This record gives sequence, structure tokens and C-alpha cells, in this order.
Amino acid sequence: METNLTERNYSRQSHLIVNAKYALTPSEINLILTLLTAIKKEDTDFKDYNFTLAEFNQKTKKSMTTKDLNNTVKSLMSKPLEIYISEKKWKVFHWFSYFECDDSLITCRFDKALKPYLLEIKDRFVISDLRMILPMRSSYSKRMYLLLKEYAKIGMRTFNVEELQETLKVPKSFKVYSEFKKKVLKKAEADINKFTDLEIKLSEKKRGRKVVEVTFTIRKNNADLKAFIGYIRELYVNELLYHTKDGRPLKCSQDGLLYYSDTMENINKKESMKLWEYLHENQARLTCFQGNLFDEEEVMNKLSSSVN
Repeated sequence: METNLTERNYSRQSHLIVNAKYALTPSEINLILTLLTAIKKEDTDFKDYNFTLAEFNQKTKKSMTTKDLNNTVKSLMSKPLEIYISEKKWKVFHWFSYFECDDSLITCRFDKALKPYLLEIKDRFVISDLRMILPMRSSYSKRMYLLLKEYAKIGMRTFNVEELQETLKVPKSFKVYSEFKKKVLKKAEADINKFTDLEIKLSEKKRGRKVVEVTFTIRKNNADLKAFIGYIRELYVNELLYHTKDGRPLKCSQDGLLYYSDTMENINKKESMKLWEYLHENQARLTCFQGNLFDEEEVMNKLSSSVN
């Protein structure tokens, strides 16, 4: 049986699901987001998605056991998500209609009621890279990343504190703002800045002595981009990086400059910056990585050390 866990790492969700009310464990969120990458853009309906536990662990860089998966699935199937279209219009769903395990093969299907939010998306949606979300251990950090990714182009997002607590369905102990700030907001700020393509900063608005709103400013994480450029300059000198849309071969010189190898033409600084950003955002598709699939944990360690 052919696996549906491909090398794709990107998934797309309607903003209504991103902003839905639900509470999941990190393992449950990882399972959902990993399986979302199995959905193809051209799909018009959900199908049975097949994979083995070994394939799942290889893709997620985790070490889940059969018992872990069974417990995660049973817990997940008992936790609905609530989508609020308006104050008087809401829907309650489950993520999956079923899971089945036959020997080593696991099969599942997303609930058909989610089609408008995962397949037939007609308005706002959020595209996320699984590789940026998996390293975060906090389920709240994973969710905050998606909530802020939606507003990345705007550059900031403001939340009413009580409404955000309700969206994340935090436990009663986290309704105390000092705990919520420490365990959710500041943890998310640290995780997102460390692992993702976003750089965020928290600020607060008070009414009297009570914090009623929090705002996150959102920028591109330039440290991640700089690390990527340093990595290419160190290990992929004069190797084919990518073919541009018009078919031109792009390489990086010994001097660290991008150039077109068909004409040996160096690229000016302004165009180079745009190309570096494009290569960074599409690094999984770079020619230099094809056929020699790198260990992403190893690469991230190298990227981190090149920044420090």
C-alpha cells in the first residue's frame, strides 16, 4: 500500500479553523498537522490516508509507540473543535471520522464536514510549514503560531485576553493573567522566535490594573534567513541551487554572491535579497537538496551554530 505521508511539509487551513475553539495536546496537534500535509491542493474530497507508524515517526522526527498512537487517537476523537461564523452561527466538529489500525498499516479520514475549511477554501486561509511547528513542545505555542501567521502580512495582531483564553480553552489555573502570560504568551513568544519564520514581541494594554488586551508585533525572522544564507555559502558553493521560473541556473559563488551560471553573471544586491528570501521560503525544493535528503534536525543545529 502506498503511503500518503509524502515529502510535503506545507498545509492549508481556513482562518475559521485556525481561530476555532479547541484544546489539544502537542501530540494531537502534531498528528493533525502531519496528516494535513497529505492533502493535495487539487483534491476535491477527502480520502482514506494510509501510513505506518514508522513513516509517521520518520516524518515527524518523533518516537511514538503503537500504544502512544492509540492513546493519542482515542483522546483526539473525544475532543471537538468549535467554529464560530458569527455570534449566532456556530458549528461543532470532530477532526476525523475514524482511525483504523490493521497490523502495521494505519488508515484514517478527515470528517467530511471539514471540507469547506480544508479543501473548498474560498476566502482567507493560513499556510504553515510543519517543520517549524513540530519542534515546539507547547500546544499553546503551536496554536499561537498559527493565529499570528494569519496576520504576518499585517504586522501585528491584538487579542482580547479573555477571548484568547477561550479560543485556546486554557485550564482554570491559566485564567489568572500572570500564569497565562508566563505559561502561554511568553512561552509562545520564545518558541516562535526560536523555531519559526516569525519574530514576535508581546505588549499589553491595561484597564486600571487589569491587562485586558495583548498585542503581538510580527516581523520576518531575519536570524533564520541569515542562518540559511550562511549555511548555503558554507556547504553549497558553486552547486546548483535552483532553476528560476525562466529556467536560469542559480548558484552561490565562493565569495558568497548569487549568480546565474549560464552566463556567469553576478546578481545585483537588491535582486539577490529577493532571491535569498525566495530560496529560504522554498528550501525544501532546492536542487542541491534533492536526492540527498538531509536530516532536518542536523541542519537546524548547523544553522543555529552558524548564527551564534
